[in-house]
Amino acid sequence: MMQTLKKIVRGISFALEGLVFAFKNDQHFRINSFLSLTGTFLSLALLEGCLSLVLAFINYSILVAELFNTAIERAVDTATLEFHPLAKAAKDVSSAAVLTTGIFALLADLIYLLPALLSAIL
Repeated sequence: MMQTLKKIVRGISFALEGLVFAFKNDQHFRINSFLSLTGTFLSLALLEGCLSLVLAFINYSILVAELFNTAIERAVDTATLEFHPLAKAAKDVSSAAVLTTGIFALLADLIYLLPALLSAIL
């Protein structure tokens, strides 16, 4: 039981190290984290029921996509120092995942969160 608990704690420690690394070393991660977490918290604070959870999840998914993007970019950078079209494609595709997630979240926020925010402040 203690061995299992130690493995879990060690795994969480590695995950937190990855989060800190991404935050310290990737400006886009910091920007997207701010936007993602702001949308997540506003969704939970201003909306009700399932809609608040769905919109919070959509906004939070930007953060997750950006973590994957950061991991892929660092792995590609480690794999080759020379330009390679497939390396570029991997980085571009992972970046596109963040972009498309962000666009979807923005549209959802404009449709559902913006009216609730305006109602709360006006």
